[in-house]
Amino acid sequence: MKPQLLTDVEPSDENDARADRLLTVADVDAIAEATARRVVEIVAPPGGTTFALVGARELAREPGVSLDYVYSHATELGGMRLGSGRRARIRFDLDRARRALETPRQPSKGRRRR
Repeated sequence: MKPQLLTDVEPSDENDARADRLLTVADVDAIAEATARRVVEIVAPPGGTTFALVGARELAREPGVSLDYVYSHATELGGMRLGSGRRARIRFDLDRARRALETPRQPSKGRRRR
């Protein structure tokens, strides 16, 4: 099977020794694939972080904190309500919650409850 040629493609560098070479569809596919991989490398979050939502129980299990702690600090841990009802589920971005748990808390300036 003879490869298809893309005759519309103009070489971008006229000084290239191979300026008369025509690109095949396979050439263009390979270039597109390599470009897509490079774009993913550039825009990927640093440190290979990923976005993953987890429930309160799973979040509590990982660092070994209580479920009550997770619910009482849901805002600080990046909790997101799924729904609007009284029993709406709360999900947490795992990476954001990890960062919040690693950051030392500042003591509150208000009075302590008894």
